[in-house]
Amino acid sequence: MMLLERLPPSPSLRSLVSGFEERSAHFGQTSLTHPLPARPDLFIEIYLAQPYRVSHQRQDFETSPEVALVGPHGVGTTRLLMAGEIKAFSIRFQPGAIHRLIRLDMNSIANHGVAMADVFGRVTSGLRDAVLGAADFPNRAAAAERWLGYMLREARPIDRIDIAAKMLLESGGQKRIDALAGWAGLSERQFTRRFAAQVGLNPKLYARAVRLNAALKARQSRPEATWTELAHDTGYADQAHFVRECRELTDSSPSAFFAEWTRIPST
Repeated sequence: MMLLERLPPSPSLRSLVSGFEERSAHFGQTSLTHPLPARPDLFIEIYLAQPYRVSHQRQDFETSPEVALVGPHGVGTTRLLMAGEIKAFSIRFQPGAIHRLIRLDMNSIANHGVAMADVFGRVTSGLRDAVLGAADFPNRAAAAERWLGYMLREARPIDRIDIAAKMLLESGGQKRIDALAGWAGLSERQFTRRFAAQVGLNPKLYARAVRLNAALKARQSRPEATWTELAHDTGYADQAHFVRECRELTDSSPSAFFAEWTRIPST
């Protein structure tokens, strides 16, 4: 059983952070591999116990860095290997937030995770030490908020690309890309280039990842619904369209992927 705790950010950080999470589990002498779909997630993760081992693109498993910066994924071939005691604290960001903080070209971390220090430099130790020194999850979230408040002072202002990405996320991937480009005052080509640089995936692939995750989460909350019903509700043309998308973005069929993805129940 995986214990999942969540806290929202303070109002001053809501344009930057979507929330704080902490996952903990004890696997004892066993281990478990966990597949991940293509996904829009952008987060920093700090390991308080045994770090995950991660495989990208069917390569060998490698130990995650103690403080990892993970970008959005447009592919579904990432797997986690969990063993021993797991305790991971994460800061979940709004789309475009890392670019706002340090002007990073987000294409550079798409589809994988990197050591945060390789991107943020020495300020990483301030976050790591504050989080590791806190007594519990609420205090770890408070420590991360103080660090983020310091970083936010140098952040660029939120712009229409950031807002468009959040609109796309909140719509479940169902906003028209050409309409968002027009709203941002850009050609679709300009919008696509800037979106990828600030968010990490091009807008069409980002929308596909968002829509797939919406369908998977809908199945979690509505296990009695058929895949056809869920596909229709989450914006797919039909079940065949959904199955094709799922195979491309998870490397598996919907039922097979969902069964493996949900092997670790959360409370």
